[in-house]
Amino acid sequence: MSELSAEDFQALGVYDPDAPHAAEKLELLEYLVSLGASAEDLVANRDELPGLGTVVAIRGGTPMTLSEAARAAGVSEETLLRINRAAGLPSPDPEARVFGPQIAGLAGRMAAAEAVFGQDVVLQLVRVMGSAMARLADAAVSAFLANVEPSVPEDPVGMGVARANASASALLPVLEEALDGLLRQHILAARRPITGETAEAGYESRAMCVGFVDLVGSTALAQRLSTGELGSVLSEFERLAADGVRDAGGRVVKLIGDEILYTAGDEATACGIALGLAASFDAHPVIPTVRAGVAGGSVLMRDGDVFGPVVNLAARVVKVAAPGEVVAPASLAEAAGVESQPLGPWALKGFDGEVELCRLAPLGAAG
Repeated sequence: MSELSAEDFQALGVYDPDAPHAAEKLELLEYLVSLGASAEDLVANRDELPGLGTVVAIRGGTPMTLSEAARAAGVSEETLLRINRAAGLPSPDPEARVFGPQIAGLAGRMAAAEAVFGQDVVLQLVRVMGSAMARLADAAVSAFLANVEPSVPEDPVGMGVARANASASALLPVLEEALDGLLRQHILAARRPITGETAEAGYESRAMCVGFVDLVGSTALAQRLSTGELGSVLSEFERLAADGVRDAGGRVVKLIGDEILYTAGDEATACGIALGLAASFDAHPVIPTVRAGVAGGSVLMRDGDVFGPVVNLAARVVKVAAPGEVVAPASLAEAAGVESQPLGPWALKGFDGEVELCRLAPLGAAG
């Protein structure tokens, strides 16, 4: 890239030699150009120049318009937009230069995969990947804003922030390598035999148990703690809950703020996880207690999530539990071989008839 001069910056409208801190602003502009920023980048990001280093580093090449990216990918513009939308990315103006080489490469590879797996399957996989990457990206940006940017010395034009952004972006290859390794390990951990029902129906359905664990009093907690303190408490809750599930042989399906959804292969494991978490948080000096609900039966597994009446039942049952309690259908407790106290029949929203529920005996309770 040819270097841009102070006169070029002035002509672009991003530099005024008579403005306060003009020398520092010129240094920032020259630094951004050295990272690979173009004249168009400077103009488009004139109000957020300190963050432009991140854009340049992560984009990984010259941005393209829709037509240019489609040609580079070897696909139609419609196909590129379809994959872009499935990934959770906005549809830009056709002439906007927002497509990096990576998204063009992704579109080309996914279009080729459609010939093997079919369009619907590939697009759904792209949706799952896009959703996971969006969450990871938000976590990475949040971590930078909360921990790195506040430590950067103040400067009049944001040079320190620009350098911090560039340094953080340089770690992207490390993150990519970590993601590759983690994906491989999680695929190995997720392997399971195909069932006749799955092969015939075209979707995966398995007999398993589902558990919900809710943090009690999170609304009151939010009113009592500062935002930073609340974030720390929720992070510790998620860490301890996830570790408790995995250590006991379950799988964490998702964390939803003050709630965790998990699965287990049998009733005893599912009940043991819920009782263990209830006991653990009941004794925690900071994190409030929890309540849990467990149900079991045939569960639809799709895109890393679980669906069906069993999931809905567990979600309803957890609302029956009082703080520190674990509630489950009486039949599940019997199958698990755990002691319980009958709660009688309950009419639960969305379910015909009544469900016999019970309260599981806490760990360590006398028989």
